[in-house]
Amino acid sequence: MAKFRRIGTTYFEYGDVRARDRAEREREAVLETIARAGDLRVDILLFQELFGFVASDRHSARDLRRWAPARTLKRPVQKETYTEVAIGLDDPYVRAVQAAGKAARVNVVLPIVERDDDLAYNSLVPITAQGEILKPYRKMFPVPGEAPPGSHNAAVELAGVPVAFSICYDVHFDAVYQTARDSGAKLVFWSSMWMGGRWLVARAVRYGLYIVSSTPDGSTFVDMDGTIITESPAIYPQTTGQANLIFEDLNFDREVFHCNLASYPMSESFGKLNRLVEVYGDRIKIKNRPQDSTCIIETLDPDLSIEEVKARFQLQSWHEYIAASTAQRNDELRKIRSRVAVGV
Repeated sequence: MAKFRRIGTTYFEYGDVRARDRAEREREAVLETIARAGDLRVDILLFQELFGFVASDRHSARDLRRWAPARTLKRPVQKETYTEVAIGLDDPYVRAVQAAGKAARVNVVLPIVERDDDLAYNSLVPITAQGEILKPYRKMFPVPGEAPPGSHNAAVELAGVPVAFSICYDVHFDAVYQTARDSGAKLVFWSSMWMGGRWLVARAVRYGLYIVSSTPDGSTFVDMDGTIITESPAIYPQTTGQANLIFEDLNFDREVFHCNLASYPMSESFGKLNRLVEVYGDRIKIKNRPQDSTCIIETLDPDLSIEEVKARFQLQSWHEYIAASTAQRNDELRKIRSRVAVGV
């Protein structure tokens, strides 16, 4: 069944955890943005990574000409500093976000430096529009010396959609996205201190996931086949208080299929797109990319699900094709090894 959700993302200026008023100003901006997202009927709102080692003195931009660069680069923040500023899930700030999201009816993906005993994690905290705090995602692959690694990336449900998470250089590691995909995620929220570039496209293509980012340098929405839906780079300098909220209405009742649209033999799959159109007409939307060997099919009818379409036409998703082909290869290799072992 067509399942559209309005996904929002925003970006602020770079922050410096050592600045005396940084936390207060940033937290005010977060709460204000949640309220604005509610006015715009955003279903899920993502904020950028909070945990960063290089802090630029962006505040100096107020005193410089429009296109001047930041005045200085400050020393990297030491690990102990993050331990000092880390907060728990029962912190008043988390509770304030919880209340703001509930009042605005917005699901929030909140970045915090999370305290757990004497450790400080680089975390994203999912908070539902009903005010429930879900299990935080802790960056799975921190850079050396940054923070302890997390180990959880199973999908959680926000606004009725299975979503998973990724932080900064997590984008380089297959395990993060494979775990998300295997747990049923349709969307991965990527929160970072850098914009990600083609890595976001690569992850979307490889795992058939929507990727939505929030970084100080801008935000990006990537479709399940790797095409960029929208990209909003920030313009330097990022002045104090600047926040850019962008959103897209994404349909989650869709799937990426292998171009043959069915199991082998190939002869059975030719013309299947034509038959889909004949049967469903404008109840479905097809985005065919034969150059990528993929095809996205989505339902636009609230009474028709993509699973019904798959079952009726015995369609094979791209990931099902990869899994089936891998299993077939492994099975054939086992047979060959067995024959060699017995001297056949």
